[in-house]
Amino acid sequence: MAVPMTDLIDDGDGDPIVFLHGAGVDNALWAPQRAYFRKTHRVVIPNLPGHGGVPAVSSVERMAEYVRVLLCALGLRRYALIGLSLGGMVALEIAGRWGDEVSHLAMIEAVPSVTTSSAARWGIKACLLPMLCIPPRWMARLPGRHLGAETPEAATYLKEVLPRSSAAQNHALLNLATDYDGRRHLGALAMPCAVMVGEKNLRIHARATAMADAIPDCRHLVVPGAGHIANLDAPAAVNAAIRDLLSARVDHS
Repeated sequence: MAVPMTDLIDDGDGDPIVFLHGAGVDNALWAPQRAYFRKTHRVVIPNLPGHGGVPAVSSVERMAEYVRVLLCALGLRRYALIGLSLGGMVALEIAGRWGDEVSHLAMIEAVPSVTTSSAARWGIKACLLPMLCIPPRWMARLPGRHLGAETPEAATYLKEVLPRSSAAQNHALLNLATDYDGRRHLGALAMPCAVMVGEKNLRIHARATAMADAIPDCRHLVVPGAGHIANLDAPAAVNAAIRDLLSARVDHS
């Protein structure tokens, strides 16, 4: 699979770690993790479909299929998988369908489903309709905290990257995230897993706790001082949590 260099970061040597970003941003989100883990691992960070130059797809499931085909093309048959927000959903889908390929799984600021109610799902979609009229460059003018950033570093990144997308792109991405339901995968995950949430983003805590409880022997961590962009708000804490997860013994039985 031919992917433009700007849409794929492949850096370092060692056991592979794949990082998947959230909606409306790009693979540069993971700059602190790339800098830290490239010293000991092969760090692979693709742009997800609908971002950068990668064509959009219609569902989280199709995103997962795109990522897996890309990883196979890179010769990766076994890798750790780290996803944030929408990227966490994609990571869950990959781990649920091709679990023998995933050595470790971390989902940061992610949930397996936005809602379990069909009525609520349609209500959320109705609330998303005004986003078609709001250019992302306008959103980038909001204070960082309104965008999910708790630190100047995270806010600066978001304000730089958000204007690169369109209102239609962001609306489509949020709709497909709203449609996704990965709860069916949780109980069958056999690799070492971690669920991480930012301390400041209280809206996600209850659902993330329920997700962690549904995964066998899952680590559940609250990242101090962090919001939704936890890996940029608290890179040292997130890096340490990922490193600890990677040290967990993998049962090959």
